[in-house]
Amino acid sequence: MSNRKFRILCIDGGGLRGVIPIQVLKMVESITKKPIHKSFDLIAGTSTGGLLACALTIENRDSLVRGNCKFSLEEIEELYISRGKEIFPKNKSKVAGWVRPLFSPDNISGILSEYFGESRITHCLKPIFLTSFNIHRNRPVFFTTREASQSLDKNSKLVEICKATSAAPTYFPSHTFTYDGESTVCIDGGVVMNNPTIGALIEVLGNPDYKHYKIDSDKQIGLEDISILSLGTGKTNNNFIAHKSEKWGRLQWAKPLVDIFMCSPGRIIHKQIETLFDSFQYDKNYLRINIDIDEQYSEMSDSREETLRYLLEESNSQITNNDTLLLKLEIFLKTSGLLSNTYQSSKTPNV
Repeated sequence: MSNRKFRILCIDGGGLRGVIPIQVLKMVESITKKPIHKSFDLIAGTSTGGLLACALTIENRDSLVRGNCKFSLEEIEELYISRGKEIFPKNKSKVAGWVRPLFSPDNISGILSEYFGESRITHCLKPIFLTSFNIHRNRPVFFTTREASQSLDKNSKLVEICKATSAAPTYFPSHTFTYDGESTVCIDGGVVMNNPTIGALIEVLGNPDYKHYKIDSDKQIGLEDISILSLGTGKTNNNFIAHKSEKWGRLQWAKPLVDIFMCSPGRIIHKQIETLFDSFQYDKNYLRINIDIDEQYSEMSDSREETLRYLLEESNSQITNNDTLLLKLEIFLKTSGLLSNTYQSSKTPNV
């Protein structure tokens, strides 16, 4: 391999739309012939992206062989397809979501416990970075392997940080647990950073002495040494507010505001990161992959089989069978050092 970069994988929040980035990760594994945790040096996520970050890196501690991940991509995908209705059961109450959270946290807590058990942040095979917001202190909180390895009080169970990063307002209640020696009350990281790319980049550049944020033992890495693959969970061009919002009050704005918090800042972060890399002529070091989805299938808690089938079909159409995107992905992987210079694209003889 040549041109070895420090490789960051970032995954947006988006509930059950987490099946979309999984399809990209399948492509990456197919091209590199490696499990995801062996291709990236840091995996960052918000909400469902945070759950994916943990699932992609948690070590199989029951295996006789060290360094094996507990779950395959297919097993992780099955969580969304088969267990989505448990996490987001159909709610027939007309007042749910207005006077209390739409969903009980019990089901997702049980599933997270089933998948992650007693494992903690430092049981992940690669460094992770998860976002949340501490409403007790009114500030963002980032769960990182770097801090967990330096402080027992920050080495939380994966179950706890997954509940913290995915406690989306109106969907789930806030999650209270002990972190850094105090009671912490967290809500979904999407309210501040649904696209965790900027946070992950600053985490690496801002902590150059951390032993795992290096390409080799001597050199501190700079922007030119970093490659970022940023994965979205689908986007819509929803303009429903434009012609209705003039007479809206608090009640009508509640749900749209959550959607805005979760979606719009992510697009801004993408443009900022893209501009940053382009301005230094490192444009091949950054790749953002997302798909367009119809508004009627955009609700992140929509667990209908019809919706999951639609998301998979659109992912297949816009990602898996997209030769142009495949070529961009292969170029990115080659530039980051995951593919050798002699690698030949499956679509063109000259990547």
